[in-house]
Amino acid sequence: MPVADEFNCLNLNISVPKSPAALAASEALPVMVFIHGGAFTYSMNSSPIYDGRLLAAASSDLSSPTIVVTVNYRLGVYGFLAGHDIKAYNAAHGETGTGNYGVWDQILALRWIQRHIASFGGDPARVTLFGQSAGAVSVSAHLLRDEALFSSAILQSGLLRLCGVKSVDEYQGIYERMLVELGIPLDAAPADRIEGILAVDTERLTAAMVPVFIVPVITMALCDDGVLVEGSMPGYEMYHSFTPPDWCRRLMLGDCRNECIIWNKSWDSLSRTPMALGQDMSTPDATLVLNRMSELLKSPEKAQTIASLYGLTGSSSPAETFNALERLTSHGLYAQLIYFAQKAFPAMYAYHFDVPSVFENAWGGMAHHSYDNVLIWGVLRHLLPRAQQEISDQMVEAWVRFANGAEPWERHDKAGRWMVFTEEGAVLKTKEEDTGRGYEIWDELHSGGMVADLSELSNELCLRGSELRVGTSSN
Repeated sequence: MPVADEFNCLNLNISVPKSPAALAASEALPVMVFIHGGAFTYSMNSSPIYDGRLLAAASSDLSSPTIVVTVNYRLGVYGFLAGHDIKAYNAAHGETGTGNYGVWDQILALRWIQRHIASFGGDPARVTLFGQSAGAVSVSAHLLRDEALFSSAILQSGLLRLCGVKSVDEYQGIYERMLVELGIPLDAAPADRIEGILAVDTERLTAAMVPVFIVPVITMALCDDGVLVEGSMPGYEMYHSFTPPDWCRRLMLGDCRNECIIWNKSWDSLSRTPMALGQDMSTPDATLVLNRMSELLKSPEKAQTIASLYGLTGSSSPAETFNALERLTSHGLYAQLIYFAQKAFPAMYAYHFDVPSVFENAWGGMAHHSYDNVLIWGVLRHLLPRAQQEISDQMVEAWVRFANGAEPWERHDKAGRWMVFTEEGAVLKTKEEDTGRGYEIWDELHSGGMVADLSELSNELCLRGSELRVGTSSN
């Protein structure tokens, strides 16, 4: 069984379809390269759910043999911690920038694939980069870089700022919190502080992240260091002008209905009776939530506008408050940003994933973040009811068709329709047909210039960045 090891993790798994059609192919095969999610802190390419052999075998069954590659990259503080001390340390060793090392690992893997995938029968000119969650954030970052390492892209549940983007100053504060937690004196010389943290063993350094990052689901952010993305990284409002580079004009982009349920434990600070709704779920108090929204937005008027749009009042029950928080944060960090990206560049394949989880856990019955992976990768297919097995087959075929240069479904600019995957089937829908999604809320926020406000509010409710900055030099 593979073990997690940040010092020996830079590997990739290559699954080549074994079939007469694939082996006898006269031309090189298209390649699908997957970047896993996990908030830049968790998971690995060897996680059983990402077994590329099943997807490669399915591509052969569809008479579209495709090579599937899953890549690893450094995670947590090893992959993303940044700051002025680290930047100076890098400069002393001939490197520029700070942080984002995990993304640079991905770049190394993509360059390797360009050079060597032909030896496995793959076509370096037909590489589809796809990622989910933090993996989609990574794909978004690669699209902003001017290096043509792939020709098409699939972004599942994520754009650039999903996990946050921090300045070097902000990351310096987090770095200093790490030093305090590890007992390294803040008044030591910068070089000595770096040497001190480098001397800490892996287990202790990783464990220090838990108290430092506050939130139960530790989430590492990208660093806006002016190097990974030349200049500065776009803010939330920039998705109104989302445009892919000329070398990658084939895109697929979509979301799940209940994305932000993954951060529900972050709302415990706004609750009075934790877990009353079921396992691992808090019951937020409406008054506390409304007050916190006003504080975070620095505007009672904006807080009231957003609360009204999501049906949240001071008399909302705990269950109603919880559901409103889940919906507004799912919209703020995922759905509305993806919607505006689709509007800005409609020549893409747009989708929504509404298939509810069949597993008996806290998120059962929800089309929650990452459940789309269950259907696309197929490892747990045998545990799904027949209807979901059929949706899984349709999604696999769509992803493979896209990687092979074919249309997975009608492109969004043809008639303004999204492919909506539900338990009953997959159907193309317009805004008018896809009722209850939230389009009218996003359009109203856009008209009032409050798209960024909802996203920033959602980021604070889930990742609690302002609390993370308290007592640091970045505050």
